[in-house]
Amino acid sequence: MNKWYASFAIGLMACMSLASCSKEFRQYSQWSRKGTTSEKDSAAFYFYERGDYEKASLLFEELQSIYKGEDRARTVLYHYAESKFNYGLYVVAAYYYEQYSRLYPNDELASECAFKVAYCYYVESAPHYLDQEYTLKAIDQFQLYVNSFPETEQAIEAEKLMAELRERLAQKSFEQARTYLRVGNFRAAVTAFDVMIRQFPDSRYREEAQFLQFESAAELAEVSTQAKKRNRYLDALEYYENFVDRYPNSAYIKQAEGIYVRTKKNYGKMLAGQNS
Repeated sequence: MNKWYASFAIGLMACMSLASCSKEFRQYSQWSRKGTTSEKDSAAFYFYERGDYEKASLLFEELQSIYKGEDRARTVLYHYAESKFNYGLYVVAAYYYEQYSRLYPNDELASECAFKVAYCYYVESAPHYLDQEYTLKAIDQFQLYVNSFPETEQAIEAEKLMAELRERLAQKSFEQARTYLRVGNFRAAVTAFDVMIRQFPDSRYREEAQFLQFESAAELAEVSTQAKKRNRYLDALEYYENFVDRYPNSAYIKQAEGIYVRTKKNYGKMLAGQNS
């Protein structure tokens, strides 16, 4: 009997709670449509705290214009950006976080908002084989954050995320150069590997890039006109020297040595032909 009574009481309380929540929800929904400014303000935070960011952002957007010039506009703008972020509209959120940082640079939330501008672009950044517009924006914003707030814990996180994004750009540059090599555009490959190595000297792709640059240069020398062969053979041999100096224990060393022997031999034949 007691067990039955306890179950009945719990069920009754659950029903009452649901009825109360439903009544409350209807009240705030009504305020969001036809309420006073104060009621719409309450409704915005009611929906925000319950994770209904779409409804909340609509109200925050309306309240922004109502509170323009007042101190309350600051809180509303922050939560508007947060609503967009939590709703997954990262580029839009970045715009409002940036606006907050610009309007309230000395506010205690300015640092957080500045970091989130960059983080929104980081989330939107595409894999290396797609357009890198947001990767570049994220790097710029993270660098701006580190310059503005160098002593914060998030500066360390910003540095880490920037390194990840730069590696993504390095991979894109590396893959582009390797494509030139694969299609036989050796001159473009040599140049593209050179650009990649100079722009991303610490990349994990550098070792392979230097090997492939040497291979590209050796192939370019082979297909060059007689007038250009000599200098291009010499360039290729110099790329080899640079590669073995930097990576004497590389996994590509045997391949590199094979190409070197062939290139050296062909260079010798070319010189012999010129002197005969």
